[in-house]
Amino acid sequence: MPAVAFDILGTLFTFDKVVACLQETFNELASEQAAKHLFRDWFSSGTRDFFGTSHAGRYIPLLKVLKSTLTRAMLIAGYDAPSLEQIEAVMKTFNELEPAVSALDALALFQEKGWDIWIVTNGSHDTISRLLERAGLFHFFRQGSDKEINVMSCDDLGISKPHPKVYSELMRIAVHRTQRIENFYLISSHAWDLAGAKNVCFRTAFLTTEEKIYPKDLYDGTGPDIKGDTMLSCAKAMVELESNKKSYM
Repeated sequence: MPAVAFDILGTLFTFDKVVACLQETFNELASEQAAKHLFRDWFSSGTRDFFGTSHAGRYIPLLKVLKSTLTRAMLIAGYDAPSLEQIEAVMKTFNELEPAVSALDALALFQEKGWDIWIVTNGSHDTISRLLERAGLFHFFRQGSDKEINVMSCDDLGISKPHPKVYSELMRIAVHRTQRIENFYLISSHAWDLAGAKNVCFRTAFLTTEEKIYPKDLYDGTGPDIKGDTMLSCAKAMVELESNKKSYM
C-alpha cells in the first residue's frame, strides 16, 4: 500500500495556541489579528534562519531558532522587547498545539485504507511525540509488531526540509521497514515543503489553510497534485488519485 507523510507544524497541528498565547502575553497585541500578523512575521523569518543555519552547515533545531528570534520579530514590528519569562511562556505553547480540523478523520481514512502513515517534520522528535500523545493520535503512527514509530525529524538528520535528503531518507527507511516499494505522498500547508518532496518523486497535497495559494511559478510551473481546504478533503482526493492510478496499470 502507498505511504503518506504529514508535515506537523502548521499542517497536522495548527498554530492557534501560539497565536492566542502571544495575544494573552503581550498587552500591545490588542487583537487576534495583530497577534496573527506578529506570529506570521516571526515564524516566516525564523524559518528562513532555520533553513540558513542548516544549509550553511551548522544545524540548529527549529524551536531554538524561534526562541532566539522572537525578540527581533517584536522589535521590528515596533513592540517592546519581551522578557525571558514571556519568551518561555510563548515557547511552551509549541508543546500544546491542537490537531487541525478533520485531522482525526483523515488519519482514520488512511488507516482504514491500509496506507502507511508517517510524519516528516522540522520539529524535534520529542516535541512531536508529546503532541501526538497529548492529542491521542500516537497509534496512527505505530507500525509492525515491534511498534516502531513512523516519525522522521530533521533533528535526527541534522538538515532541514526542504533539502532532498530529508525526503529521500524517509523513502529509504519506509521501504526498509515495509520491504515494499510503493507510491509516496506528502501533505503540507507549505509550498516549499511540497516542492522539495516533488523533486524526489513524491505526489503532493497542498492544504490551503496557511499559505492560501501555491506559487507554482517559483517551482518551474509545477504545482501540487492535489489542493484542499481541509485535511479530510485532501485525504479523500489522495485516496481517489491512488485508486485511479492503479486502475490504469
